[in-house]
Amino acid sequence: MELGGCEALREVLSDRQVILLAATAAEAEPLLAALLSPQTHVVATKTVYLGELGLREPGSPAAAPTGSAGSRAVPVALAISGCDKANAAHILTCLLQAMAPSTPRLVLQVGIAGAFLCPGPRLGAGIGDVVVATREAYSDTGSSSPEGWYSAADLGLPIARVRGAELAGAFPLDEALVRAAATAIEATTWPGARPAVLVGPFVTASRATGRRDEAEALALRWGALAESMEGAAAAHVCALYGAPFLEVRGVSNLVTDRDRESWQVERAIAVAGRAALAVVAALDRLLLDGPRLDRG
Repeated sequence: MELGGCEALREVLSDRQVILLAATAAEAEPLLAALLSPQTHVVATKTVYLGELGLREPGSPAAAPTGSAGSRAVPVALAISGCDKANAAHILTCLLQAMAPSTPRLVLQVGIAGAFLCPGPRLGAGIGDVVVATREAYSDTGSSSPEGWYSAADLGLPIARVRGAELAGAFPLDEALVRAAATAIEATTWPGARPAVLVGPFVTASRATGRRDEAEALALRWGALAESMEGAAAAHVCALYGAPFLEVRGVSNLVTDRDRESWQVERAIAVAGRAALAVVAALDRLLLDGPRLDRG
């Protein structure tokens, strides 16, 4: 079904509890495979699938069918945004504007990420691990100078003003929500080796980091665990609309001197998808129970 704009989505989105965002069809595939009776809509070339995820809550019998005790069907919208910040912000704005003044119970960004090497006592993520963002930031919004980097905050740039405070391109996520999501991911059943689940700050940039010296500078500047090309844009839009936001990714590569042959994209997509399904299955435990909040 071809749709021309945000308003055309209003009726079909009215009962969606979760918006799932993925940059590419490959990253969306594990979620689409789990979607019951998906309906396809297109908004300005971007594909949005509407359907239900039939999920078992932690501790329920493995064979529990949808609708039985221990299982639930969660109405979701799964959007494939395209890569980079503008694409993520565009489709998410369309979806949230169509749902306004209500918001979904959760917006969940899913996909792959690069993990920064973390020298010293802090533990870094490895390829195939799951990472959950505690904060998102635009790492390329600001200015370089002979004296060093000036962030949006340093320059006083107006990026996002929420509840009277300028966020300056850095978006903290709800700590309790992040902890609950990480716990749900750790509790899920994994085929084969269980990935580590790490939480920490993420950064977002249009240019992927492919040099070790640049990676070390970014990790030091932002305290970053992982980087992607979309996360801060989604966090930004959710902050403006007052929508609860989580970002869950699988690590496909280490952020160092670029070596594309060492990347394990399929493995990262698989763990990210399974982690995302675990989060949605535990929705009622993520401090989001009750009616959807009005935008304020």
